[in-house]
Amino acid sequence: MTEALPNVVAIIPIRGGDPETPGTGMVSIAGRPLLAYTLDAAKQSRYVRRTIVSTDDPGVAQLARALGAEAPFLQPAALAGRSVPLGHVLQHAVRWLDEHSPDPVDLVALLEITHPVRPPGLVDRVIEVVLNEQLDCAFGAREERHEFWTMDEDGALTRVRRREETPRTALQPMYKEMGGLVTVMRAHVPRAGHRLGERVGVVPVRDPGSLVDLHDEDGMRLAELLLQTAPRTDHGR
Repeated sequence: MTEALPNVVAIIPIRGGDPETPGTGMVSIAGRPLLAYTLDAAKQSRYVRRTIVSTDDPGVAQLARALGAEAPFLQPAALAGRSVPLGHVLQHAVRWLDEHSPDPVDLVALLEITHPVRPPGLVDRVIEVVLNEQLDCAFGAREERHEFWTMDEDGALTRVRRREETPRTALQPMYKEMGGLVTVMRAHVPRAGHRLGERVGVVPVRDPGSLVDLHDEDGMRLAELLLQTAPRTDHGR
């Protein structure tokens, strides 16, 4: 008897009118709507059962449905501000699912449209880390072995690592969170209004395309180049 797969719901939050989210997902890049690339990542997962676009914008909701996702509600205006924590947006979506879905949500996979280039299979790798290691959540992360510095309000620099003489090859890796690529959490985490739980894991991501972030024009240009040359993974959808 095989163990039943968990009920995993992918949630894609899109805030209407956000200047840091180009065209709120409706812009085309490399000939397709920006939202389509993130939907591809959800569709290719063997675990994700439903993909929900959480937005306050009716136009985005209509586009999501046209691309094969669900947009069963519009966010209340109180969640549409830029200062609202993402955990609150996820909480609203999961509570809606709790009230309207017969199957309880086991895991939530957060995917953001500002990261249209994802390594194949990344979503499922993060899901499996959460399941296999009994974690509250895990996310894609960029592994680094360079030196890092912080700057205080007066402009003074402080080395993050204290030992200058340590060879780079001997440094313990540091991880840059790339939560927009994918963050997977057990449902109790967003139900409580959070994005990360107490037991956190990372999945190192080394694909150069994973660094693409569409919060500026340079990111848009780089994504356009990468997506124009990448093989299609949407099977013509």
